[in-house]
Amino acid sequence: MAQNLATANLEDDEPLYDAAKVVVRIDDKLVTYYNGQDMVSVTWTTDNVTMDVDAQGNGSSVMNHDDRGTITFHLNRASQAWQDMLDYGVSTGYHKIDISTPYEHIYTSKALLTKKPDINVTGGSQTVEPGFSCTRITLEKKYYGLINWRTLVNG
Repeated sequence: MAQNLATANLEDDEPLYDAAKVVVRIDDKLVTYYNGQDMVSVTWTTDNVTMDVDAQGNGSSVMNHDDRGTITFHLNRASQAWQDMLDYGVSTGYHKIDISTPYEHIYTSKALLTKKPDINVTGGSQTVEPGFSCTRITLEKKYYGLINWRTLVNG
């Protein structure tokens, strides 16, 4: 017999996500006016561990200490953040990026806008996705301290 969901106790261990609680800053300036539902994407360049296996199946693992990555903003082209980025141009000047969500804190103090983003002119909302190359992106678990990937790998 199927469970009656109207009378069942609801699980409340998963917090309700609220995008309005996400705060993104570039050089201490608040970023607003995003491209629809997407706000920011963060991608790390390398794996935390590299595994090699020889021809006979013997394996070895090497821990990497490379926290380089890319932070991509999904912006409406009318946003002040995009207007500020146009002033930066492709530059050799570093920028600080700080992203705080209800779940994590992501930040870097060495971000470069190394490439002009693609521009598409359409009949709809005018969007742009500038990507910043970062020498080190730090990821912290919100309220619980730094996520130490090396500790997780080593056990």
